[in-house]
Amino acid sequence: MKLDYMQCWTGAMALLGAHKEAILAIAGVFLFLPTLLFAQFVAQPVLNGDEDLNGLIAIYSDYFNENALSIMASNLVLSFGGLAIYFAIAPSRNNTVAEDLLAALKIFIIYLIANLLTGLITLPGFFLFILPGFYLTCRLILVPAVISDEGERNPIELLKRSWALTENNGFSIMFFILIIAVVGTITIGALQAITGVVTGLVSGGAGLPLAENLVAALTGTAFQLVLSVAIVSIYIQLTGKTAIKDDVFT
Repeated sequence: MKLDYMQCWTGAMALLGAHKEAILAIAGVFLFLPTLLFAQFVAQPVLNGDEDLNGLIAIYSDYFNENALSIMASNLVLSFGGLAIYFAIAPSRNNTVAEDLLAALKIFIIYLIANLLTGLITLPGFFLFILPGFYLTCRLILVPAVISDEGERNPIELLKRSWALTENNGFSIMFFILIIAVVGTITIGALQAITGVVTGLVSGGAGLPLAENLVAALTGTAFQLVLSVAIVSIYIQLTGKTAIKDDVFT
C-alpha cells in the first residue's frame, strides 16, 4: 500500500480530536510538566560561540556529568509518557487513562530495549551523511504503534514488524515526517523568539525564564503529540485497520 499524505494528516488530526481528553491528561503529567521542571531547574550549558570541537566536548561532558541523574530521570518519564499516549490512541484499544498507563508500565522495559536496538541500527546511518540514518529511523518508526496495538513483546520482532509494514514506503514516510519536523521546528522557533522579545520588553531586558520555559514546554509537548498521532495514522493506513473510538477515519 502506498502512503497517502492527505489521509495520514487527516487521520492524525482526527485521532488527536477523538482522544484529546486522554492525550491531554497523559501529556500534561508525563510530557509537559517534566519538560518544564527540567528547563526551570537544570541550567543549560553556556556557550560563547567561539568554542572548537574539543571545547564543546568538554563543556557538554561536564554538563552531562553534573546533571546525569536529572537527565536520566527526565528522559525516562518522557519516554513512559510517550508510550502511554500510544496506548491511548492505538486503534485496537478503548481503555481508560489508568488502564493505558498500567499497560505502558508493564512493557516499558521492552520498549526501552526496542529503542536501544533502534538506536544501534540507525546510528551508523547518521554518520553516513545523515540521510541513511533518517531513512532507517523511518523504517522502524512504527515500533511504538506496534507494541501498543498488537501486543508484541519481543523487541526484535517489534523491529521486524515495523520494517515489514514500512516496506516500499520508507522514503514516503521520511518525506512526511520531514515536513512535520521542518514546519514544527520553524513554528516552535518563531513562538519562542516572540516570547523572548515580549518577556525582554516587559522585564527591561532581563527576561522571564519561567514564562519562556513555559512556552518552550508547551510547544515541545504539542510537537511530540502531533508526531505521535502522525505515526499512529501511518500505522493505521499501512495495516488497513480502523480506529475503535468515534470512527476517526470516517
